[in-house]
Amino acid sequence: MLHRAAVEAWTSDKWGQPSVQIAEWLIEGDVVQAFIRLQRGALIIDATVDETGHLRCKNHLHIPFDQWNPGSIQANRTRDSRVRFRHRHAEITLSARFRAPEWGQALLEEWLMAQRGEETRPKSSEQRLATIRRSKASIERYLEQSNLDYAMEMLATTQVSLDNSVRNLAHNRAIAESEE
Repeated sequence: MLHRAAVEAWTSDKWGQPSVQIAEWLIEGDVVQAFIRLQRGALIIDATVDETGHLRCKNHLHIPFDQWNPGSIQANRTRDSRVRFRHRHAEITLSARFRAPEWGQALLEEWLMAQRGEETRPKSSEQRLATIRRSKASIERYLEQSNLDYAMEMLATTQVSLDNSVRNLAHNRAIAESEE
């Protein structure tokens, strides 16, 4: 129970969201290896829990929902009988005492597939309005933060350059006409 509480607290602190589900890979002494389902993705962690109940993550593999495709998670047993999980260019190696690589791979794929189903499920009008309001607030923040001073300076520089080019062309044309 102490390990689960430590994982939940760490997930909230470090990832800014509560864990939706936790599946233990290995809990032995102070060692915690677990799969964590997030709201939009999944994590695999290799950590320890200290005597105060705080989790110290040694390594983790984050699988963001928007970067996941079915079958993109690989799980293989290594020569030293540990299990390596890979997603894109990231990887993590866990102990293989109690679980087969396919178990973890299937669990992660199942969680992420369920998230894909939740995303395509029709939303209520309140959820759609909340999404629109969040988007509007985000756009307003970006507009407030945007600074057009640099663009105005570039426009002025370009205008000066264009004016100089027009003067040079007029001067060259006048010289060419006078030589004729």
